[in-house]
Amino acid sequence: MFLPYVSEFVEFLSLKDHTLEEILGHMVLRVLTPLDATSAFLFELTKENRVESIARYGASPFLREKYPNSYDLRERNPITDCIKSRKVVWINTLPNWPDEYPTLQEIRFIEPERTFICFPIEKCGTPIAVLGIFCSPVIEPDAETDAFMRAIGNLFSLHVYRTLDTPHPERNKSSKLTLSSSDSHAGELTERQKLILRMLSEDRTNLGISELLGYSESTIRQETIKIFAKLGCHGREEAAQIYLERSTPDNKLTNL
Repeated sequence: MFLPYVSEFVEFLSLKDHTLEEILGHMVLRVLTPLDATSAFLFELTKENRVESIARYGASPFLREKYPNSYDLRERNPITDCIKSRKVVWINTLPNWPDEYPTLQEIRFIEPERTFICFPIEKCGTPIAVLGIFCSPVIEPDAETDAFMRAIGNLFSLHVYRTLDTPHPERNKSSKLTLSSSDSHAGELTERQKLILRMLSEDRTNLGISELLGYSESTIRQETIKIFAKLGCHGREEAAQIYLERSTPDNKLTNL
């Protein structure tokens, strides 16, 4: 059901560098239509242990005015819980917020949306931001929808990897990391990641790679996300192309 929307999102991200607002808008208008999403926002974790709003799309004046744009990480709310637990926070009881969020209960929710979902955006296994969406209907959690949310979050994180570490005036410039980049956030591939990259270039699936290397498929999936982030690419095909361009005849990678 969701696969065409994931594929469309991959294609959108690969066309050119987009602003955060453009990506959020595309997600609401196209990618998240199966969930009837109405708005989306991104909160970034700062060095001061605050979670601050840096981009949003579709939020009503009520949401913008009544709810803070910054939270202390020690506060109890869905956004900070998402960061600290590294898990999806799923609320489908609106207009009533759950009892564990008394500060939110104090704000009378008057919007028509009935579901709020937020999920962590990670960099190298560390949560650095939260992506949240409001949806019109009551949506019950299920494995398929959860997998869809995580796939979108992983794809979105590839963009965040390249933008949150870039000085704000330069975030919208078109640029791409290369294997020889000296940018500190690109980093070098580990030996395991180099091996996985070679297998990706052989058109092997994550499951096939996991069986050959003896790791779980989830571990391989997380490693491929890190590989894409370090290479500054958008997917397997581009990563494989980079590998073929940079590998030597004896299958050793250079400039990594």
